[in-house]
Amino acid sequence: MTHGGTAGAESEEMTVSRFTRSTTFPRVDAGGGALLGDGFVSDALLEDWLRSGVATRFGAVMRLSDGRRFALTDGLRILGRRNGDSDPYGLTGCLMTLRSLLRRGGLVSHDGVRLGAAIYDVAFGVLAEPLARDEETTDPGVPPSALAPRGGSA
Repeated sequence: MTHGGTAGAESEEMTVSRFTRSTTFPRVDAGGGALLGDGFVSDALLEDWLRSGVATRFGAVMRLSDGRRFALTDGLRILGRRNGDSDPYGLTGCLMTLRSLLRRGGLVSHDGVRLGAAIYDVAFGVLAEPLARDEETTDPGVPPSALAPRGGSA
């Protein structure tokens, strides 16, 4: 993926490249066949999953009803440049953490972000990264109930 107009080191820090590969993220069968394909889950979709029981959340850890767990980081998807202007930074479609956006001087509002003179429309949500089994059991911030398998069998 190229990021026209930005230096390679800067664009690597701004975008989250590990979340742009859809093959590492499983399909989540939630209402309407929603996908967790690239790791981005919008705030609205996450709330729907929590209400319907598809997922539970313990701080920065989300557990799906099938037992898989994900580390969550606040983030956003850049939908495009406001008013259809050209994208000088090549960020349309990219996923970013809020921290990386703020480190670059981005200004966040309720419906978009501003980077330099460019204003982008965004979707806010979380970036979900699958947790390996050893990461799940060694995180002291996760209560034991978040790690216990669902169902009646022990």
